[in-house]
Amino acid sequence: MKKVLYIVDDKESAQFRYRVQNVGEALVSSEKWGARVVLRTEINKDVLKDVSLIIIVRQTAKDNLILDLIKQAKQKRIKVLFDLDDLVFDYRDLRLLMKAIKARNVFYWIGYFWGIRRIAKRVDGFLTTNEFLAGMLKRSFNRPVKIIPNSLNREQVEGALKLVKKKGQKDGEFIIGYFSGSPTHANDFKMVELELIRFLETHSEATLGVVGYMNFSREMERMIAEGKVKNMPLVDYLKLQELVSEVDVNIAPLVINDFTNCKSELKFFEAAIVETTTIASPTYTFKKAITDGKNGYLAQPGEWYDKLEYLYKNLRKNREVALAAKDYALKHYYGKEFLKEVEAAYDYFAG
Repeated sequence: MKKVLYIVDDKESAQFRYRVQNVGEALVSSEKWGARVVLRTEINKDVLKDVSLIIIVRQTAKDNLILDLIKQAKQKRIKVLFDLDDLVFDYRDLRLLMKAIKARNVFYWIGYFWGIRRIAKRVDGFLTTNEFLAGMLKRSFNRPVKIIPNSLNREQVEGALKLVKKKGQKDGEFIIGYFSGSPTHANDFKMVELELIRFLETHSEATLGVVGYMNFSREMERMIAEGKVKNMPLVDYLKLQELVSEVDVNIAPLVINDFTNCKSELKFFEAAIVETTTIASPTYTFKKAITDGKNGYLAQPGEWYDKLEYLYKNLRKNREVALAAKDYALKHYYGKEFLKEVEAAYDYFAG
């Protein structure tokens, strides 16, 4: 059995969960590949023993530890890949990223990109989450890129089975959930805010739940005071899954540009496994995952109110779409099909 070695900065980040933990869990069922994880700070002379492939998971070159490891791997003819899940490597996109996340410290981000590029220029290829981001990597470095989408883990899937048993008809309530609540998503939320306000004012039994910290407008602050909008603090991913299971529809608005086209569709598939329908902006990954009206909905600015109104009036259709989304998510982001994608990507580079 071949062995893949993941080099990570920490074991607490979302990147670790999606790009290492969930993938490693899938590999437990593999007859081809096993996995080992090493922190960057734990790299030593014996770390390459019995290794067939090295994957450096999104990190910047803070020192020469990673660069020295790449040099040693090349001497042993071990392929080294860089796993990147965001548009954080090409200076041409720096301004776009800073605008998208409302960042101000340009010197920090220049240094961050520089550190990413120090690694990227030395590796044999890349792993990433979708074809759009793969194209951006090829544009920048002209190296092979393979796709391993973000995925679900067993704890989420088993937890979802318990949560869906609790789902039932709520007493006339219609709850919209927005689960990207942070100041970096202010422009995304602002894009749909007027349509949300109109919907909430039209339907007395409708409410909006926002998880995370947001800078709300005066109108939204008024609706919070009236109890039409509820703002909850950030929670861990399993508690978040529970909250998603309690809403009638999950919304994922994004201002569409190269930065958001690189984003994963995880907001769709994590809602799907708890049988919650998603309305999303038609970014590259959402368009690929969602067939409008079949396993979710896609909405341009000006269409959000109508999509919400349709689901509000057609609860049976909402249920049908949610179940189709669940089937799609379990097929594409978990289990045997996902494992095949992982094995194929690793086999491509390590033979």
